[in-house]
Amino acid sequence: MYRNERFDTAAVTSVSVKLAWATLELLAADVDQLQVLISGSDEDVEDMRAGIEKGVLTVEQPAYGLSTHIASDRWLQVTLRIPRAWKGEITGTTVAGMLSARGLSGSDLRFSTVSGSLRASQLTAMTLTLRTITGVLSAAEIAAEESVAARTVSGEMLLSHLSAVRLKLTTVSGTLTADLDTAPAQTDVNTVSGDVSLTLPARAAAIRLRAVTGRLHTNGVAAGAEENAPVINAISVSGDLTVTSKES
Repeated sequence: MYRNERFDTAAVTSVSVKLAWATLELLAADVDQLQVLISGSDEDVEDMRAGIEKGVLTVEQPAYGLSTHIASDRWLQVTLRIPRAWKGEITGTTVAGMLSARGLSGSDLRFSTVSGSLRASQLTAMTLTLRTITGVLSAAEIAAEESVAARTVSGEMLLSHLSAVRLKLTTVSGTLTADLDTAPAQTDVNTVSGDVSLTLPARAAAIRLRAVTGRLHTNGVAAGAEENAPVINAISVSGDLTVTSKES
């Protein structure tokens, strides 16, 4: 079964998508209206809710969907095609499904999964938040005028071509690798046992690491407090922090 819902952008200030096991794709497109495309088994497509209330376009899978359908043969994919000129808030969440977001531009972008993988590319926003629990989080060509926050518990996190004024990275036991196109004015890193690796276009940074057994490693970066140097504040138990210069 297939559904194609269309919504006038003038009536929408923000988008909120909440799914259980369904696959979610959000992308910018050359369209005039917000389009919600839903495909899958008949019962699941019919159960999906999509509507506007007080300026919020909500697309939602019923709460019972996770326990009822997760082990069944059914499949469900939800795709949102968002006009390139629309710049509102977008929130997308899944539990076990894969989440993909690309080409989007908005004020606040927030995407999260529990065990599904999260893939983000070509995103621009005032603030950007990416979260996963155990799934793989990969993001490329993302930029925020204010801040980027990325968090995982035990999943692997891979960030590349990232730009932000402020960056916050959090992991418990998952490994975290970030390749930065610009050096944020301030980067905050929190880890328990996961190793964190940062690569940035700077030869000096004010690096402060508070750790029990975790160690700081630098490659081509002077860990001093030079004037106007980017600030990196890190807290760790046993995870190591490696900071590498792109200019070395």
